[in-house]
Amino acid sequence: MSENNEIAGAITYPKHDENMENGSDSTTINQPKQPTNLQGLLRFAMEATKAEDAPHQTHVGPLDEQRKKFLENALISMTVDVIKILQENIKILQNSDVLTESSDIAQHILALETILDYIDNTDVANDFHKIGGFAIFNPCLKCIKPEIRAGACDVIAELCQNNPYCQRMVLDAGLIPTLLKILATDSNNAVCVKALYAISCIIRQYTEGFHQFVQYEGLSVLFKTLQKNNDKLTTKTTFLLSSLCGSQPDLMSRLVFLEYVPLLISLLVSERKPSHEHILSLLLLLASENHSAMMSCKDPKHNLQGILANYLKIISNKEECQEEESYCQQLMKLLFSASNGL
Repeated sequence: MSENNEIAGAITYPKHDENMENGSDSTTINQPKQPTNLQGLLRFAMEATKAEDAPHQTHVGPLDEQRKKFLENALISMTVDVIKILQENIKILQNSDVLTESSDIAQHILALETILDYIDNTDVANDFHKIGGFAIFNPCLKCIKPEIRAGACDVIAELCQNNPYCQRMVLDAGLIPTLLKILATDSNNAVCVKALYAISCIIRQYTEGFHQFVQYEGLSVLFKTLQKNNDKLTTKTTFLLSSLCGSQPDLMSRLVFLEYVPLLISLLVSERKPSHEHILSLLLLLASENHSAMMSCKDPKHNLQGILANYLKIISNKEECQEEESYCQQLMKLLFSASNGL
């Protein structure tokens, strides 16, 4: 039985004759390895033509007609019309808002995944908007199927990741209030997580996006998100707020005014969760950089000192809790050193 794994219908590299396999043909020394992807294919082409173009001595022989034909066919097979593919999948998704609970959504899920595969390239992401791709968002975000709502949020996030053009176009399309409504009201936590991810990609490092987020009561929505008792949402919310505090100078004062500090402290009272590390990190950032936040942390009615002392006992000598222990100790020293002798 042959040990070679060949895929039926795949383009395969021309086989050597018996002498070549045994290595007796000196002209094939260091012959380029058969490519398996586009990058390898380009490297193959460059190496295989080196003998013809380079003035220095080389062991790589010129392409014979058989290999040239292989390369030509491989290039043709790997060349796709990206715009056409995007347009076909946009058309599939434009009817998402009329789907029912019993609808088969396999084609729609595949369409979202296909779009995601291409728009990680900035130029393709921008082209996606220019060919009318944003027309999928309202029907997808209104779809009765949570998988499609979540998938649409993923597409928005990918489009806006470090892409000022798409961030601006998302604002113009009015998607911030739509995503905030989903985060505030959607009953599916997985969809809420994806909506929060999309919001994060739109507003981080993009001041205009942050201002629109604030305009549409985004900070109040995040406050209520922290009250949902969903650890994944809490982790992502506190992480986003910490990130925004570093780029938006007035955010800390807004958070204090909205009573975020007491809420964050109250979240530490529950049984230890992965989100607690991010809550402690955010509290330390606020208390270190904002006087009003520090005074709120010190307020005896919140009992932060007692909560931290108890937390330190719970995580004592646990290697996986080193970051949390460090945050607790820094908060104790910053806020209560006079009263605890530190």
